[in-house]
Amino acid sequence: MNPKLRVNLYTASLLPPRLRLSFMRLLQLGFGLLVFLLAANLLAYLHLGSLETDKHQLLSDKAAFDQEKAQLEQAIAKRSASQALVQQVDLLSQQVELKRLLLGELSHVETLTSKGYSPLLTGLARVTDDQLWLSRIQVQEDQFVFEGYSAAPNAVPLWLARLQGVEPLKGQAFSTLTMNRGDKQPLGFVLRSKRDEEQAK
Repeated sequence: MNPKLRVNLYTASLLPPRLRLSFMRLLQLGFGLLVFLLAANLLAYLHLGSLETDKHQLLSDKAAFDQEKAQLEQAIAKRSASQALVQQVDLLSQQVELKRLLLGELSHVETLTSKGYSPLLTGLARVTDDQLWLSRIQVQEDQFVFEGYSAAPNAVPLWLARLQGVEPLKGQAFSTLTMNRGDKQPLGFVLRSKRDEEQAK
């Protein structure tokens, strides 16, 4: 029997405990955390950029709406201020229509002229008024009827005063003066002279 020359003093309990988290594992975890943080920062940056873009778009839209609102307000102000002009244009249009109707009475005027009423027409031409237009003239013996339109109510009495100085209307008395205004039309009037029996009274 050979004697034991070595003594094995090594046991497993003498080894250092095995670490569950190795250095390589730690590096992997650190790298993964770094990638996660970079991805989170990138997403935050992209989200912030999107918010900035939305902000600029909203500001641009607001500026466009403000400009449109200002234009609409100016347009409304212009329309409100131009109501008088619109009425004036309507009145001028009515005057043009009255002139056209007056042209239709030329045949009647020619009839008056052929019957020897040139002095009456000449006198009417002398007392013409820009605010008054005759649309119809009727003469039967000594009876006169004048129909027309006026842009102002006081223009008719003033024209009547001048009319009584026109041949052959000097000394002529007028019995009725009727004035009325239609819807969106100038003031209409009808002037009639007195009959002989009324003048005799």
